[in-house]
Amino acid sequence: MKENIKILFEYYLAGKTTPEQEKVLMKYLADTANGDSEFYGQMERLWTEQTTKADYSSTAANGLAEIWKKIEKRQPKRRLFPPLLKYAAVFAVIISASIGWYLYQNLQQPTQTAITFLSKTTQKGERLKLVLPDSSIVYLGAESRLTWPSRFIKGDLRNIRLEGEAFFEVKHDAASPFIVQSGEMQTRVLGTSFNIYAYPKDGTFSVAVRTGKVGVSENSTGKLRQLSLLTPGMKLSYHLKAHHYDIRNEPISEINAWIKNSFAFKDVSLANMFQSLERYYNIRFELKTNKLNNCRYNATFISKSINKIMEEIRIMSGRKLRYKIDNANKIITVWGEGCQ
Repeated sequence: MKENIKILFEYYLAGKTTPEQEKVLMKYLADTANGDSEFYGQMERLWTEQTTKADYSSTAANGLAEIWKKIEKRQPKRRLFPPLLKYAAVFAVIISASIGWYLYQNLQQPTQTAITFLSKTTQKGERLKLVLPDSSIVYLGAESRLTWPSRFIKGDLRNIRLEGEAFFEVKHDAASPFIVQSGEMQTRVLGTSFNIYAYPKDGTFSVAVRTGKVGVSENSTGKLRQLSLLTPGMKLSYHLKAHHYDIRNEPISEINAWIKNSFAFKDVSLANMFQSLERYYNIRFELKTNKLNNCRYNATFISKSINKIMEEIRIMSGRKLRYKIDNANKIITVWGEGCQ
């Protein structure tokens, strides 16, 4: 028991004791009144080692007073024997030194403030590069919203929330999985790079992986269900209303091409293509006919102005599509006889 108390006291000075261990230590000190000179000799030795860290400030004194209150609450209602009184002063100085040491150490550490949530929203035509508390990098697309905690706790999940589109470069941390919540969908990684497309109004959610492995799950019924584990070059598209998904290969170079003003469309309707172009070029399309609704395109636009993109679309339609650009009001009016 005596050796355990000595070890416990050393742990106390090192700041490694739990509240339960502190109670045991305080009770032993309060109940010791039998002249345990060996134990107090041990305290004197520890004090000698700690003398350079002594702190006699009012803060340390107040902390010491609180400790003695704990001891006094456990003291038996009897007169203490001289041996305990003899070493009480030594113990008081040791505790004072340890409190000062803790205060010094705490001043060297960043203040641990309460976790708050931060959020960033982009407008049409706007893109941002963000650095998260764990040094992960996020490229936030147009008309998107990202929410994340002010700091991540080691060993806990790194939970963030996304509405819209973003490309992630996640710092690897096996002890703290990185979770992206997007409506009913969840994307889980340890350290990788991937793109998420999750505009609520579009009805389609997709994840494309550039490096590493990505787990994708859905929670439409209140229970998380894993859909697939994706590796580089794989893209999962989930149709929210039908609760159906498909997986196909995606060229690595196209996964985050939008960061550099490059856009790839594969078998998409003209309306969906215009929807994406509206976000990234901060314009508005007005279709004057229903004859173009069923037109579908495969197209790649690399760092081109919206004027050049519209001309290429007109050529792909067999020149059946016509358009007018109102630069002042940022409106593109489209009409025509249908598809080629």
